[in-house]
Amino acid sequence: MKKLFFTSNIKNYKQVGNFKVAKEIDNINGIVDQLKCAILNFDSILCVASSPDDIQKVNAYANILFDGFKMSGISFKNYNILDNRTRNKAKEYVENADLVFLSGGDTYIQNQFFKEINLKNLLKEYNGVIIGQSAGSLNMAESVYNSPEYGNESKQIYFNGLGLSNINIEPHFCLSTINFNELEMYQRNNILEESKKRTIFALCDGSHIFETDQSIDIYGEAYIIKNGDITKICENACKYNIFNVEKK
Repeated sequence: MKKLFFTSNIKNYKQVGNFKVAKEIDNINGIVDQLKCAILNFDSILCVASSPDDIQKVNAYANILFDGFKMSGISFKNYNILDNRTRNKAKEYVENADLVFLSGGDTYIQNQFFKEINLKNLLKEYNGVIIGQSAGSLNMAESVYNSPEYGNESKQIYFNGLGLSNINIEPHFCLSTINFNELEMYQRNNILEESKKRTIFALCDGSHIFETDQSIDIYGEAYIIKNGDITKICENACKYNIFNVEKK
């Protein structure tokens, strides 16, 4: 059974000076409760890196993630990290994982890593829970659109994803453009133009989409971007069903 969580930022850390410190996952929109119900066994969690060569960053990110889950009452017996150190264990780690977490970071670099370890095929028969955060959520789609945050200098913005869903999201969404710089305006205009070709669900931090075989629901503040228009469809602590929304 499909159990996919598309997130922007699960808010599992706080900033203390120059450091990020783990905290309980923000449950205002019910993601912790949903995960506790969706995860059938709590033997193993797998964190898949977005930048597999940046070992120091990967370790720090994964440890904060794991601690955030523990503090939220979701603990596992085994905690594994999939990056370039462990890529030869990709099949073993995925097969044994009860929860696969696809990290945030550089969407294109992560996409290339997924291809190198053949993650798309490894997940075809996977029956556990999958969470994508930011870049990880983008790469869960069949056809990935990675909005250009660096203007004309942005990396490739179209590529094939994991094929887990037809949903395209835009993470870390902020409706107001009053304080946007030139690059942010370039990105927003590109998103609006792209929405004439495909529907994009814009998630604010702390919001998420939960997709199963039976339903697709948004929880928390979110917008639908379609045909060049932005429409608010959900508030924090609320739910919106999008199962029948066209997702091209």
